[in-house]
Amino acid sequence: MDSRGAAPAGSAGDADEQRRLSALDLVGLAAGGVIGSGWLLAAGHAHWATGEDALWAWVVGGALMLLIAAVMVELGIAVPKTGGLIFLPLQAAGPLVATVVAAGLWIGYAVNPASEAAAMVRGLAHWFPSLLQNGEALKDVDGLTTQRMEQANDLSFTGGLWAIAFLVLISGLNLLPPRRLIRLNLFVTVVKVLIPVLIVVFLGLAAFDTTEGCPPGEAWYFSERPGSSQQLKDQADGLSPLYVVLGGAVIYAYIGFQAPLDFAGNVKRRGMGEAARLRWAVYGTLVGAFALYTALQYVFDRHCDGLTGNMLESPYSQFAVAASMTWLAWLVRLNAVLSPMGAGLVFTHALTREVAALSRAHLTHRGLQTARRASFRFRGAEIDAYWMILLVNLAISLVLLAVVQGNWEKLVALNSVPTLVVYAMPGVVLAALELRRFRRTRRAVHGVLSYAAFVAIAVVIHEAGWADVWRGMAAVGIGSALLLGLPWLARRDLPFAGRLLRRYDARDHVSRFAVRKDPAVRPVLLFLTYLAVLVGSTLLRDVLGDEAALVTRLIAALSAAVVFPLMVRAARRYMAAVPPTLPAPRRESRQAPVTAGT
Repeated sequence: MDSRGAAPAGSAGDADEQRRLSALDLVGLAAGGVIGSGWLLAAGHAHWATGEDALWAWVVGGALMLLIAAVMVELGIAVPKTGGLIFLPLQAAGPLVATVVAAGLWIGYAVNPASEAAAMVRGLAHWFPSLLQNGEALKDVDGLTTQRMEQANDLSFTGGLWAIAFLVLISGLNLLPPRRLIRLNLFVTVVKVLIPVLIVVFLGLAAFDTTEGCPPGEAWYFSERPGSSQQLKDQADGLSPLYVVLGGAVIYAYIGFQAPLDFAGNVKRRGMGEAARLRWAVYGTLVGAFALYTALQYVFDRHCDGLTGNMLESPYSQFAVAASMTWLAWLVRLNAVLSPMGAGLVFTHALTREVAALSRAHLTHRGLQTARRASFRFRGAEIDAYWMILLVNLAISLVLLAVVQGNWEKLVALNSVPTLVVYAMPGVVLAALELRRFRRTRRAVHGVLSYAAFVAIAVVIHEAGWADVWRGMAAVGIGSALLLGLPWLARRDLPFAGRLLRRYDARDHVSRFAVRKDPAVRPVLLFLTYLAVLVGSTLLRDVLGDEAALVTRLIAALSAAVVFPLMVRAARRYMAAVPPTLPAPRRESRQAPVTAGT
């Protein structure tokens, strides 16, 4: 070792460094996760709801994501751990909170490939209308009844088979050696980013020849809002950019920036260091996505008066055809399949590492990440692909796809709400740890950022509306019940299912609720209270109408403001009883492990 603690060239440490992720690899993961089907489909939703104010939806969404990212990056830098979204809540607040977070993460990450597969089918529907229900009728929306409009985004039987094939393809590509998969993702990411940039450049310039855009309500192709043009305009009245942030898939379009943080323990350490690489990847991707998305929304707003009556054709390809840019229209159609596939690859790859961390912590079946089920030999090489986890995740994705009949909008809600539930916890962890190696001023900034992110997430979830919130929260609830309940059931000799459940090897944590003064119980009760108030306030607004929006919004915000410091205090009490074991950044590797203040 040299004076800086680095291993000499040619050593085992040098080989390990070569296997780690570079800044370019991390940018590929972040941008690959962010640039999926969201940019293709969300701009129209935003315009329908708010007209030219749709740009503000992307501004609000981008600001929220930057706030959340600041918290997650600071935590990832301080405690670099692959699978940290599960590992860190486990260390800071206990296994019960970690299980709820794990359920949200598992659902959100498994839904993403399903939603991207559904988007890929919609991209193919331009050539094969039979892939969607009422596909032929969707070429001309004027002849559709309200009921048929509501089914417009559901997949037909043939479309469902194609979606299954795409899910299998995405899972199969994740069996590639990790380095090859990273290179493939980087290539796909470059292509799928280049095409929307071309849209902005060429159609943005053409937009200067257009003096009038289309008003809100003219976006007839949004099947979840059927009705006449005037009805659509009436429904659009009163909707704010905050609704569109989650309910209109804006958040969905930004989700994925955290992919480098899923691999924070596998970042190259030499040169610019882990911290700088993570910052460049996450912040660079989010700033770039913000610029790209706002520009795409501008293009949409300026060109949408040229939309035809074909719901099977991407709006951007319609704009390109209207501007006599047939070559660009073909690129957009290609990207309607390629872009969702690339995002699905990233989320599937990241989920294997997070579930492996969950399995190692004994919060789910331990056998998912054993050596025999994590790697396999191919042509003499050992490939670490977590093939068993891939199979389980594929099964979950298929179930979710079937439940909503491949409807992209419903899958987006199932992805966005659980993901925001996961995003809420890093702030609690960062504030509770009070990492002593940071100066007091920086720790104070951590507290402010974490507090603000926690409250902002509550407001955005509330604004999404009852239909989206109940689906997402129900998915988190079902996932949490399974993760907590299966180990408890496995220890009971039940008839019929007992023989199968005996093989389920995970710790029974749900019984801790019955243990008096167990330090792991208070954090999860507070967290569940926070989620319950969000669901209740959203339901109350749905029942009372938009007249009660201000009151219910205040309820959601104030509940978050009250619960956050209580959760931080409960987490510190847990760590006082069960001291956390946290990895230290490379430059501190010769010092004691990172410790948390009390």
